[in-house]
Amino acid sequence: MTIIITFFVIFIALLILGVPIGFGILFGGVGGFLVGGMNTGLIAPALLAGLDSFPLVAIPTFIFAGDLMSHGGISSSIVDLVRAVMGRIRGSLGAVTVAVCMLFGAITGSSVATVSAVGGIMAPEMAKDGYDKNYITALLAAAGFLGTLIPPSVPGIMYALMSGESVTAVWMSTLVPGIVLGITYMIANFLMIGRNSEKNTEAFNLTEYFAEIGRRTPKALVAFIMPLIIFGGVYGGVFTATEAGIVAVVYGIIAGWFIYPKFFKMKSEVGLYRLTKNSALSCVSICILIGMSTVVSRMVAMGGVTDQITEFLMGITDNPHVFLLVVNILLIIVGMFLETNAGILLFCPILIPLAEAYGIDLIHFGAVLLLNLEIGLMTPPFAGNLFVACKITNCTIDKVLPKLMPFYVCAIITLIVVTYVPIVSTWLPGITG
Repeated sequence: MTIIITFFVIFIALLILGVPIGFGILFGGVGGFLVGGMNTGLIAPALLAGLDSFPLVAIPTFIFAGDLMSHGGISSSIVDLVRAVMGRIRGSLGAVTVAVCMLFGAITGSSVATVSAVGGIMAPEMAKDGYDKNYITALLAAAGFLGTLIPPSVPGIMYALMSGESVTAVWMSTLVPGIVLGITYMIANFLMIGRNSEKNTEAFNLTEYFAEIGRRTPKALVAFIMPLIIFGGVYGGVFTATEAGIVAVVYGIIAGWFIYPKFFKMKSEVGLYRLTKNSALSCVSICILIGMSTVVSRMVAMGGVTDQITEFLMGITDNPHVFLLVVNILLIIVGMFLETNAGILLFCPILIPLAEAYGIDLIHFGAVLLLNLEIGLMTPPFAGNLFVACKITNCTIDKVLPKLMPFYVCAIITLIVVTYVPIVSTWLPGITG
């Protein structure tokens, strides 16, 4: 236990001092090696071994594909279609925001990107409709992490790499929880806003309704084709999940070309050059985390850390339900301080063997872990989604938090259901793979 305590003391100290997370992980791992009397000559090979994996190719390709689609004029076309479908619902703009975040997740797979893209369009519209700015901010911060739960997602790839499970199975494990959470958010929005809104007294015309949907569908359909290509190709055996990322990039470029011609101008605000550069930087930061975290994985394996923790926990309880409760509390705290990918890379080497020791299905455990860490994205002090949403609306966190509480309740209820009713997360992977 001395090894893991040393690691966390060094890591947290460096985090407080403002050292980048990746280097904090590395130096903590080196400290663990030294305290445990392990051969430090294995650190450099571990760094390289962590990046020597073909499935890692999926990370830069899906990041790039998500950036291409989110900046290629796609988000506005999705908003237009969803508003045409749901516009007559009381409190419709809030429900539309949640639905668009869910659909956008099938394209970008990123929580922060979802908040940024959807918030830039929906926040002004909701403000015009009389929504309180603090409520708008809370809704965006909460609904944004549906972008990761609805596949494909980079955190899903990361967990699959760490657990050795199928990428597509991990993706499917969060789809149903994402849909359930999205529905509960819509219910919460109706209870808080919709039921107090004026009813639409304009006569409903079925012909005009479907005509409007028909006008909005073609551009939005271009966006929805990408996830269909990805999952159709993977489950049809045409290509692997890794190769699907490359296909998604090619499709993203073609879609951007036809929908947003300025997309390819080098000096434009969302030019291809700038998007490529930003995607590359995002990929590099993740790869640094992966390489550094491999040192921790090696430290945990060589130091017998997992065996010690397993023995300790088994001495307290052999009940997997109690173990999952402890994990939930731990991961919510972790998610408050660490970005999702960093949390996965840092804690999976410890938690996955523990989950196996308690007989917990790793696909189910992945859904629990991902949902927990994503809740952290709207939980201060380091709440990525909340910060981005506040920046969009020019609100302060202290005023947004009270409006956020009902969405926390929805997220925690969903988390409890996913944790203790495994079929919610394992049913779909079971029938698709």
